[in-house]
Amino acid sequence: MTNRPQTLTTSLAGRARRLLIALMSVLALLVGSSAGAQSLVPTDQSFSHLVLVAGSDNAAFNIRFIELLKQTLGDRIEVRPYTEAISQAQPQALVVSLGNRALSRVQQQSTRPPTLALMIDEDQFANYANRNGPPLSAIYYDPPLLRQALLGHLILPHGNQVSMLVRPGQETNYDQLIDELASYGLKAKLFTVDSEDNLIASLARALTYGDYLLAVSDNAIYNPRTIKHILLTAYRRNRIVIGPGRAFVRAGVLATTYTPVDDIARAASRHIKAFLQSGRLPPAVHPEDFGVEINQQVARSLNIPLPEASQLEAQLKSLLGAGTEEEAP
Repeated sequence: MTNRPQTLTTSLAGRARRLLIALMSVLALLVGSSAGAQSLVPTDQSFSHLVLVAGSDNAAFNIRFIELLKQTLGDRIEVRPYTEAISQAQPQALVVSLGNRALSRVQQQSTRPPTLALMIDEDQFANYANRNGPPLSAIYYDPPLLRQALLGHLILPHGNQVSMLVRPGQETNYDQLIDELASYGLKAKLFTVDSEDNLIASLARALTYGDYLLAVSDNAIYNPRTIKHILLTAYRRNRIVIGPGRAFVRAGVLATTYTPVDDIARAASRHIKAFLQSGRLPPAVHPEDFGVEINQQVARSLNIPLPEASQLEAQLKSLLGAGTEEEAP
């Protein structure tokens, strides 16, 4: 009985020590977590702003594009690869996404950041364009169809009828384009493709009407499974195909316009600087600068004499510039 108070005192002291150790451990975790969060944000005071780049699946391209952005943005803006942790720690930092998958990943954050989408088609961006929340804009990767159609007209000066394959329900998306083409003396007609099963039948009707086929950026119609059949059918009827992009020219399409990566970086830097100055992103646009790529082997096979790509580019820019001047008040 005489030892019970001493035992009780020893037990209480042991519990106190264990409680103190537990509290110290929690405190250490909290301090470590705070330090970890601080390490996510820029510590170099020479930078005045942070821009995060959510990359594509192509690591080499991501590295190259980040370097291009750094060159165009200057020394006061830090450009770093995106992670959700960094973005959450710096919710006001602008995120630049490269491609549709990167944009989807960024937009799935619990707190969406301001975002500039690059390397994305206009139709892909339309799925996000009307969302409420932080600023969201894009610089489109697919060439504007008016520019593509005028390229076809430069290649075939006497061809003024343009055919387009589109999916059912999307016809009204091209009303403005049809009106714009009319101002250049061109007539466009749409032919619907319900599925790959009736693709060739719709294509045959389109080739009967048009002097050339204007390919829209739609993977449901133009993809690795279908492009061979489209090109063979078109060339058998002595019709050319324009667009939708550089990869298709390498596959056998005659020509397309495109925007070089350097020009995309410069266009992106203008949007980024506007956001950093005002907190708002300019509207989504197609880059003004572009190049022309042609498949000379296809041109020779079709007996179509073509000038150099640079000459077509200059002619096309002059034509588009003249159209812009006519629209000005």
